[in-house]
Amino acid sequence: MDTQVPRFANPGALGARKYVPGKSVKEAMAELGLKEVVKMASNENPFGSSTKAQACLAELASELHVYPDAMSEALRGRLSAKLDVPREMLTIGNGADGVIYNLGMAVLDQNDETLIPRISYPIYESIIRVMRATITYTAMKGLRIDLQDLARRITPRTKAIFLCNPNNPTGDALPRAELLAFLQSLPPTVLAVLDEAYIDFADPEYRPGAVALVKRGMKNLFVLRTFSKLYGLAGLRVGYGVGDPQVIELIHRIKPPFGVSTIAERLALAALEDTEFAWKTLEDCAREKRYFSAELGRLDLDYVPSHTNFVLVDTKRDCLEVFQRLMTRGLIVRPAKQYGLPTSVRITVGQHHENVRLFQELPKVLAELPAPGA
Repeated sequence: MDTQVPRFANPGALGARKYVPGKSVKEAMAELGLKEVVKMASNENPFGSSTKAQACLAELASELHVYPDAMSEALRGRLSAKLDVPREMLTIGNGADGVIYNLGMAVLDQNDETLIPRISYPIYESIIRVMRATITYTAMKGLRIDLQDLARRITPRTKAIFLCNPNNPTGDALPRAELLAFLQSLPPTVLAVLDEAYIDFADPEYRPGAVALVKRGMKNLFVLRTFSKLYGLAGLRVGYGVGDPQVIELIHRIKPPFGVSTIAERLALAALEDTEFAWKTLEDCAREKRYFSAELGRLDLDYVPSHTNFVLVDTKRDCLEVFQRLMTRGLIVRPAKQYGLPTSVRITVGQHHENVRLFQELPKVLAELPAPGA
């Protein structure tokens, strides 16, 4: 950092850690001189996006010079009908990350106390530190969020709890009854932020129906969703939040007025209508996760049963070495060392031919890197 920059810096920004995205296909090709690379690191939809959304894109060329609707009213209206909640309980943002930042700026103040499970999505930490609130990291039960420890660590100063369910990077989902009991036991002064970016991929018995809780009047629950995963619109950045109207109003006071582009909103609307694409994505992902389970069992590797579109695998080797060696073979996975999991990699479930290729190359990498004690 330039030595002149810190004098102007928000101390919270200096304390935040820069988010490191997964290696891109273009980067890998340029670095290694590869002609073909399969990215299985960022949990994008391997089947692309809805053809209805693609057709909509071609129609928008004449509107590029016009500012978008600042409040994304059309999308809020469509989501209101789909989720059966008043539009006053909906906010749209530049991806789920944008909604997280808007929420953090709206509700967190310096020295407010927040709770985050030890292994979870890092963007929560970023906005908390920028707002100069404090973070208490809570325990895990193996690779599952420990709700009992979360409950024990709540104090009169606790302002918010951030919960990712299903959790990124583990892929685990909390049992429905346990999660509901936890949420309903929270003091009304504690805001529960429930990130459901991957909820569509979860088995039905693991879906808590959190939006219904908000609709029925749970004022201290805020639910996050995204168009990046199931709908395949990661490149457009569209996410939304469902919460109490007073919280939504606070967010709308501070959020950027044109944070969601016309293209992003219109393609999200089109994607919502393409139920065939969504169902195909879910069916294919479920089938390929069964393939993952069979292949990982054959390799005698531990993994977390996934309620998402990725699988966290313990390779029993240095994850950075596994990542590098797979990348030289044209496969990008996500090393989990930053999450405190030095031998694990997170692998996006791809199309079948991509998954076959992964399991052709992974055994070769494992053979090159014998497990400790082997």
